[in-house]
Amino acid sequence: MSKGGPLGILAGGGGLPNLVAQAAARAGRQPLIFALAGDAEERKTTGFPVFRIRWGEIGRLERLLKEHDCKEVVMVGAVKRPEIKDIRPDFGALRLMPRIISAIRSGDDSALKSAAGIFEEYGVELLDPLSVAPELACPPGLLVEGRVALDTDELAKAAEAARMIGDLDIGQAAVACGRRVVALEGAEGTNGLLSRVREMRLTKRIPRHGGILVKCMKPSQDPRLDIPTIGPETVEMAREAGLDGIACEAGRTMLVGRDETFAAFRAARLFLYGIRRRP
Repeated sequence: MSKGGPLGILAGGGGLPNLVAQAAARAGRQPLIFALAGDAEERKTTGFPVFRIRWGEIGRLERLLKEHDCKEVVMVGAVKRPEIKDIRPDFGALRLMPRIISAIRSGDDSALKSAAGIFEEYGVELLDPLSVAPELACPPGLLVEGRVALDTDELAKAAEAARMIGDLDIGQAAVACGRRVVALEGAEGTNGLLSRVREMRLTKRIPRHGGILVKCMKPSQDPRLDIPTIGPETVEMAREAGLDGIACEAGRTMLVGRDETFAAFRAARLFLYGIRRRP
């Protein structure tokens, strides 16, 4: 990784792209934000040069990277897989359309790996976001105490389930309550998972309170492509779902602003625990 010079940030939705850009700027980099139309919000990507990129504008993206001598890129933020009908390929994308369509129809990991391969063909190195913004990595141990203490048995059960679905490229997270796994993350993502847990509370299929969300990187996952994230929005949804706290992999999970995320946990009276990586 270069110590200075331009850094492209291929930005999805949420606040992470701007946080990563700020961290890169503090490290002496020159961030350029390439905001995916329909995912990135303008208000989340202010303060740095922003280029709106539509799905399929691969040729335009390549030209912009060359014009700004940008040889390194990070992919950050929530991205919704586009419908094939929504892709408007430019001339530079036409020869790649079979690969693009195949990637969209495949699993999440395969789609992201295909995107990384395209960057490499253009001589652009894809970086792990935490190598650019290490200050946003979740530390190990008990980081915030909650109103209820961490149950290590529940933690172990949810972590095992999260890793199992990760092996199948299904999702990154699981919820355990009453020392049993009650929900697994699917295509709807972590927010959808928490909404389902809240619904189960309301319909009395699980106890009214208690439990833990565990979020882990998929075992075979490339850290450059889709790092798990935890932020204030996750905390609020976990509170509404009646959970006691959240655990995530230390060093392999991004916090959507460390101070902001810790403050959100304290306000919600939920615990935050960083799971030390297994040897």
